[in-house]
Amino acid sequence: MSLFHRTFLYLTRKRVKTISLFFIVLVIATLALSSVALNSALEIAQLNVQEALNGCLIVTSNYDKISNWTVISNEAGMYTRFIGDGPTKELAETMAQEFDDLRGYNLSGDDRVRVFKALDGNPQNGYDLSHIAVGINSYDAKLMAEAKASGFVHTDTLTSFNVHVCTDSSLDYRFMENDVRLVKGRHINDSETGVVIINEELAEFNGLQIGDMIYIRDRNLDLYEEGKTEAVFAPVEIVGLFEVIKEETVEFSCDALENMMFITEGTRAIYDVKYSQIASPFTHIHFYANRPDSLDHMIRQVQSLPAFEEDSDYVVTVRNEALHAIKGPLQSITQIVTVLIVLILIVGVIILGLVLSARIKERVRETGILLSMGVKKANILMQYLAETTVIVLLACTLSIFTSRLIAQNVGTAMLRDTVNSGIESYTQQLEVEERINNENVEAEETQNLTKLTVSIQAGEIVILYVGGLLMAWIAVIAASVSLFRLKPREILSKMS
Repeated sequence: MSLFHRTFLYLTRKRVKTISLFFIVLVIATLALSSVALNSALEIAQLNVQEALNGCLIVTSNYDKISNWTVISNEAGMYTRFIGDGPTKELAETMAQEFDDLRGYNLSGDDRVRVFKALDGNPQNGYDLSHIAVGINSYDAKLMAEAKASGFVHTDTLTSFNVHVCTDSSLDYRFMENDVRLVKGRHINDSETGVVIINEELAEFNGLQIGDMIYIRDRNLDLYEEGKTEAVFAPVEIVGLFEVIKEETVEFSCDALENMMFITEGTRAIYDVKYSQIASPFTHIHFYANRPDSLDHMIRQVQSLPAFEEDSDYVVTVRNEALHAIKGPLQSITQIVTVLIVLILIVGVIILGLVLSARIKERVRETGILLSMGVKKANILMQYLAETTVIVLLACTLSIFTSRLIAQNVGTAMLRDTVNSGIESYTQQLEVEERINNENVEAEETQNLTKLTVSIQAGEIVILYVGGLLMAWIAVIAASVSLFRLKPREILSKMS
């Protein structure tokens, strides 16, 4: 009778023992492979979470410096205006050269404008775009209507739109922090002029779509202060539409994200009557690192630059609180899984060795009979190894599927709990208003951060097969050696 025939007969006749060994190997292989796959997935997820949180280094004008402010008095009343220098492209480029791990940066600033739609291409004959009324002030809609009808200088702000000037809208903090999200069209950059991204809801409200042309000009208030009577219109094409993700509470609609537009510096230079008097149209620079861990090193680098000496025109800060709140727990669960892998391997080897040794020793009668029939010890050992090999290969193959399922479910649960705990810890540190805004997007952010993709690599499968077979073979050989040292008569005498 051939080796394979004897192997087949034993596995089919001893169904209970075969199935029990199969499930023991399956459990050990599943635990080992799922832990390895989970560890790899969590490491990738940790990097994805860090990138998604978008920690950044921020440079702003020094608003605490008294000499950067002046008092203005006119018919509209008395108010203060910031006259200090804003961050410049030259400053941004100088800082960027200091960073080794820079993902990119964006300069941004805000301005107030009037926006028109001209059906015949002449903005003088066009109509003023309407705001989406979202202000909490009970007089918001009424005051907007009165200001639009009267055109008075001191009420011109209520009919204006807030344009956000940027050098790269894809890296603008409004998009990076998930305040808004691009849903149609494309982003804009500093090399372009005459392009704009607006709110999708605002576009629909005013009958606009991608490709339409609108016209931007200064407010009457700005023209009045500069002694101008004729406004300069900057034609801009709508190239992108965004949706508002993070709802913000504002008193008047003209300050709302719903009524914000994104333009470039080149566009502002066309219409802004004060542009030549401004050192920089920007108020912020946001630097993003490829690895958010390097932000602490980045701030140490820039603090040594002359532009950031004490009482300078600029200040630099780092925004990575959410990253630190989640980073520690994520590293902890990765370490826990690593320890779990080691424990599973140690315990698995011990259990598998004991089970296989016990199975071989239970076959004393069979071994003695085969030896007495003249079957060589090597052939008997090969049969035992063949039986074990078939069971191990089948169990390891099935464990590829069970491991992925278990790792996906367990990993997602662990990641969700960890991220939720980190976000909750971070949120509790915020001011009340910030906490409310954060809670509005917390569910969606958590869902994005806790996406875990578990994949089992070919190398891991090979290691599983090789490792499983080696452990099984060693256990079988070790148990058989002590048995084969006995002569057939000695083996038969021990069968009782």
